[in-house]
Amino acid sequence: MRIFPKFPRATWITFLILTGVITVLFSKFQSPSDGNDILGFPFPFYTYLGGRRFPEPSSRTDFNGIYLLLDLMLYFGIANLLTYSIKKLRK
Repeated sequence: MRIFPKFPRATWITFLILTGVITVLFSKFQSPSDGNDILGFPFPFYTYLGGRRFPEPSSRTDFNGIYLLLDLMLYFGIANLLTYSIKKLRK
């Protein structure tokens, strides 16, 4: 008995490529110049506070697992929609 439906391999490959490309394109790496590092789009799931702060924060990193799951669900939905659309167009 399957809990989740079986998705085609093309959906998984599209999901992995989409996740990597979107994460790299929309990330901000500004901590070398006293800025902040931000990962995740449209929900930033990881933030690193660079530069000097007053008062000094207790932690310079912030990770939000819920935002990471939301990003991954959104990317998987887009990948599934793309593969479904391409499959329909080929017929």
